[in-house]
Amino acid sequence: MADDAGVIGDIEIRPAGRGLRAAVLSVGSELLLGEMSDTNATWISRRLGHVGVDVRHHHAAADDLDDLVAVLRWLGDDVDVIITGGGLGPTPDDLTREAVAAAAGVELESREELEEAIIQRFAKMGTSRVSPSNLRQARVPVGAKAYDPVGTAPGFALTLQTPDRPDDHPGRATRVYCLPGVPWELQELFVRDVEPEIMALAGQGATLTRIVHVVGYGESRIGEIVGPLVDGDEHVELSFLARDHEVQVRLTVTATDPDTAREESQPMLEQVIDALGSGVAGIDEEQLEDSVLRLLGNAGQTVATAESATAGDIAGRLGKVPGASHGLVGGIAVYATEVKRDVLGVDPDLLEEHGPVAGPTTEALALRAREFFGADWGIGVTGVAGPMPQNDQPVGTAFWALAHPDGEVEVHERRMPGSRPQVIARLGSAALDLLRRRLLEQETKNGEG
Repeated sequence: MADDAGVIGDIEIRPAGRGLRAAVLSVGSELLLGEMSDTNATWISRRLGHVGVDVRHHHAAADDLDDLVAVLRWLGDDVDVIITGGGLGPTPDDLTREAVAAAAGVELESREELEEAIIQRFAKMGTSRVSPSNLRQARVPVGAKAYDPVGTAPGFALTLQTPDRPDDHPGRATRVYCLPGVPWELQELFVRDVEPEIMALAGQGATLTRIVHVVGYGESRIGEIVGPLVDGDEHVELSFLARDHEVQVRLTVTATDPDTAREESQPMLEQVIDALGSGVAGIDEEQLEDSVLRLLGNAGQTVATAESATAGDIAGRLGKVPGASHGLVGGIAVYATEVKRDVLGVDPDLLEEHGPVAGPTTEALALRAREFFGADWGIGVTGVAGPMPQNDQPVGTAFWALAHPDGEVEVHERRMPGSRPQVIARLGSAALDLLRRRLLEQETKNGEG
């Protein structure tokens, strides 16, 4: 057998000379009913991409045994690796174990070591009694490689082998990795147990995507700026992802290993950053709110918010960043007009004259936020997020204001497109980006001084 083939035991999973192909199978009727978003599939695909695995399918399947078996066999006909998430719980509708066993033509068996691991897990949570339904989770297909649980559900891996068919379609082997659906359990098991084996199967090679977070530019304008830089460079794949609050420029590079891929991507990344200038709100994991807090920390300054249309979303975004307390003093949602007046102390005559959604009202919110919380900077926002117009103001009307440390206040207005959540996200990003740009200008001025 060729040295570059991916092998488990003596079974060839990845044929020599071809990259590893994978499918992600998410199990649970709630996904098909729209009751939950499939964040697991997104996370798994990102991890697989980093080690050079070609993800060919995302599939969601209902909690139905026959359907699961059919899907496993169908995916197994096309890919080398299937990673399932979900269906390993203690209830009767958790059928992944049974489906994989049926697809492989084997029985289920209880593993004493897994039972003991489950018992010990419950003991750590202060529960001495473990129900029979929980011990059902210790059953895995005969021949499976089991993974100790990090929650209460063990994972496992099994190789499916399909026979040659009469139509001269050759049989193949597919490795199936079964993980619990709880995101933190799935992620820990994947990193600890599954990813090392997949990296070995995939062989040398890693794919890395560098992300430039851009605000203040439309997707078409970004394409005009960045496209010529990447055009003709066969080593870099360029793509764009428009989000509610930003546009991501994604530069994908494949190399022998992650460190080399990062090194080879750096020159192009720096060219893109230089071309987009102050529109760059963050790189890779650093997003707009991270950048704002980093710049506040560099300056030893703080910010506070008074939010009407966004109802606390701006402060919430900042608060999700570790160490936010070093830059975010506080925030207040002043949704109702009387709260703007009675709690934050906005002049009633000003509210009467201009209304709750207006430039002067937003200016007053920014000033009062700064004064109320004793911050260096104050952000105020008002707007009409929809779905209905308000006080003859059309949906999408948005005002944001920034009170500076010296007492100056600047106010901006724009009609924000999109749905209610999109308007809220875009208004929040506009306000945060305004603060980011002023902090950058302040940093540059201080550096020159």
